[in-house]
Amino acid sequence: MRSHVAVVLAGCLASALNTAAAQIDSVPHADRTRAAALAWIAPVGIAASAALDPEAREWALHGHTRTLDHFAQAVNQLGTTQRLVPAMAITYVGALLAHRDSLATGTLNTAAGYLAADLLESALKPIVGRERPHVEGNSHRFRPFTANGDWHSFPSAHVTHIASIAAAVSAQTQSTPISALSDVLVTLVGLDRVYEDQHWTSDVTATIVLSSMVSRATVRWLESRR
Repeated sequence: MRSHVAVVLAGCLASALNTAAAQIDSVPHADRTRAAALAWIAPVGIAASAALDPEAREWALHGHTRTLDHFAQAVNQLGTTQRLVPAMAITYVGALLAHRDSLATGTLNTAAGYLAADLLESALKPIVGRERPHVEGNSHRFRPFTANGDWHSFPSAHVTHIASIAAAVSAQTQSTPISALSDVLVTLVGLDRVYEDQHWTSDVTATIVLSSMVSRATVRWLESRR
């Protein structure tokens, strides 16, 4: 029972941190008081999720069912390059053919945010060298500067992909329903990575914050250049 509670809390944390990352990034530079207040949310949330690492992994090990396995397989695709990159390419070409310039520009901005976050994620994995949970089940084991994939738990590539796209789309649309849907998708992918015993809960929450902020910063920079 405790493990299921931990998973619910982890899901709430993931969603809250995704929203917090968006709010931190959207605060005007002049509003330093609010920015300082929001800045505490991310580290506190990540620390709380780190405390849930053992409980969430317990759920990952003992909570498997055939139904959840099938659902996890479907959710897993939402964070893969093989699905997301073609989707962005098709959207861009379709926008050009339909003469939807704003959609085409927005898709390019989103792709740029995705690329920036993905490059950072690829660089951090070997540098941080955190051991994946399925290896020995110890969240405190690190081996920096290694090419061994068993030590590439942070950041999560799947979460980076979906979170960066969700952040870029939300930033450009400024739509509450789209932002809410983005939170749901990002949270599902994050829980899937814990369910499949590939990442710790703290990997997921920290990746959400990092990827969202990098993606939004990239989009904001591109828009300022125009």
